[in-house]
Amino acid sequence: MNQFSVVRREIRAWLEQFKIYYILKPYELHLLFGGLGIMLLFIFLKFILPYTAYPSLDIFFIDLPLYELGRLAFWVGVWGSLVSSNVKYLPYALWIYALIGLLEYPNITLSTLVPAIVFAILGYALMQYTAKSGAREL
Repeated sequence: MNQFSVVRREIRAWLEQFKIYYILKPYELHLLFGGLGIMLLFIFLKFILPYTAYPSLDIFFIDLPLYELGRLAFWVGVWGSLVSSNVKYLPYALWIYALIGLLEYPNITLSTLVPAIVFAILGYALMQYTAKSGAREL
């Protein structure tokens, strides 16, 4: 766990070289969970709306790349949260992202199951890390 603390410290030093890091730093949790919310909204609307509403959903989430902006916001939030004291919320976000990976497609195949398992394991490992004292030293 001490090695991961060193990696977090070095990633933080690298990210602090960019000016945009300081602009996005106060919004890291908003980006993290807001991106997840956009992706979950799209999946939820696909489940509850009839098939005739899919062209309207495609306009908002595919043509206007709202879904990809949500995914990008999620990853920016992941990197921002990983190097801050808000790392304690990151395992929950990774577990939700694993759930989104399973719900995104109607069939569960190996290509959808493996990333979900990887994100679930990463979330568990990060939960173990945050339970230790090494997560508070940044």
